[in-house]
Amino acid sequence: MKNKIYITGHKNPDTDSICSAIALAELKNKLGENAEAIRLGNINKETEFVLKYFNVPNPRLKASIKPQVRDIEIDAAYCVDSSLSMASAMDLIQKNNINSLPVVDDDDNLIGIVSLSNIASSYMEVWDDSIIGRSNTSFENILDVLKGKVLYLPKNPRKLSGKMAVKAIKNQDLINENDIVIVGDDVKDQEAVIKKGVSLLILTISSKLDDKLLELAKENNVAVISTGLSTFMVARILPQSVPIEYVMTKNDLVVFHKDDLIDEVREKMAQSRFRSYPVLDNKNKVIGNISRYHLISNLKKKIILVDHNERNQSIDDIDSAEIVQIVDHHRIANISTNSPIYFRNEPVGSTATIISKMFFENGIKPSREVAGLLCAAIISDTLLFRSPTSTDTDRYVLNKMKKIAAIDVDEFAMEMFKAGTSLEGRKPDELLKSDVKNFSIEGINVRVCQIFTMDLESTTSVERELKEAMEHFVETSDTDTFVLMITDIFKEISEVILVGSFKEAIARKFEKELIGDKFLSEGLLSRKKQLLPKISSAISEELS
Repeated sequence: MKNKIYITGHKNPDTDSICSAIALAELKNKLGENAEAIRLGNINKETEFVLKYFNVPNPRLKASIKPQVRDIEIDAAYCVDSSLSMASAMDLIQKNNINSLPVVDDDDNLIGIVSLSNIASSYMEVWDDSIIGRSNTSFENILDVLKGKVLYLPKNPRKLSGKMAVKAIKNQDLINENDIVIVGDDVKDQEAVIKKGVSLLILTISSKLDDKLLELAKENNVAVISTGLSTFMVARILPQSVPIEYVMTKNDLVVFHKDDLIDEVREKMAQSRFRSYPVLDNKNKVIGNISRYHLISNLKKKIILVDHNERNQSIDDIDSAEIVQIVDHHRIANISTNSPIYFRNEPVGSTATIISKMFFENGIKPSREVAGLLCAAIISDTLLFRSPTSTDTDRYVLNKMKKIAAIDVDEFAMEMFKAGTSLEGRKPDELLKSDVKNFSIEGINVRVCQIFTMDLESTTSVERELKEAMEHFVETSDTDTFVLMITDIFKEISEVILVGSFKEAIARKFEKELIGDKFLSEGLLSRKKQLLPKISSAISEELS
């Protein structure tokens, strides 16, 4: 699968930012790329209405674009049960050329890790002859390791709680009840061991029991298996039937999750001695393994910016990503890249207009849902062509897209604006974060927020609280000037509230007098085309 490309609008996203990211992701995917739309902030009321209207889920919220474990191809997970024998574990490790195996319970939750070093260390230890009983080794493990054949297995077998022993001449008194005893083809030895009531009789060199001794084994509840191995080989490899639960690492496990940052993974790996580490999903189920070699290559995420090209409007750690494309309709600002990229910037009313054209140019028809999102974004950014940023291109594109979306533009616009401008239940802090952008103008940090309304007088009751919240923000941040633009969509007029520096200079640019740190401006609708240029000019003149 191709590396994923993340497509994002600006912080404090508006409808154009969100819808354009989703639409471009669909176009990229239809062109054979692997793209995902993400968002950098909360969805505002208007955008929430649009996404619900067209039944499109919210893009995933991301606070960082730094590479994560989910961005790399990790090794497959060979999860095993704690009852697995050491011999089988070693076989799995060697066959799959891996260093360790995650050990999980019945619910697939991680309970330990068995590594090559765990098994190797066990071989170096001097285990006593009671290791089988002490480690709760199962009959099945023994049968599997010895490649044995069952001659008799009681319905209720004895517990393998005794020691391991080899029946040799004159060691009769060393064998006790419930021991695990290795015997050759000597009938007298076989009979003596069975009469002792051992838990398991292991016959070597494919030896068998005669009918009489088989009956005796049944009477004494003794399990019997036969193996083609020699007595020496059985004694040597029998301890390998011990379950991995006995040797696995259970405490201080180092694991990683899909959303862990690669930088943090490197740091943890540097502080530990393991060669391989389990990766868990959000339900703590093992989904793979990661090793140091996974972190060698360049892991920067590929990212496409839509509806912005200004560093302070993008994700905070933008330098950790590789910008591969920008699609925007704003001024060209201060985003820089390490190599040439596709940069498409057009003087139209909405980024969605440009992305719609990209669909047309590639001969690809958007889905009805995405066509609807593109319509909504154009209507929102142009205020249904009331904004001076509107162009004939926007009108042309909307006319084509509305047919695919099957919507009545006027009716939909009214519903969308009504949903987006409602102040019901909204606090001043929320309003000031709903559609806000930060700009750096000759070193001066300017924060510009725009609130749309269908009745300017309805906002009068909250203006005092809004201004107090703006003043608090300026006092507690590095923002020099905070500008709030409350726009009446239908009367085509805006009230501008100013806090911080350059208030009088900005008002003069509009040929207005400040009254209580605010002024009214007829025909002022566009933050980008009408407000920001005059703010920039006012600040530049004051500084000079």
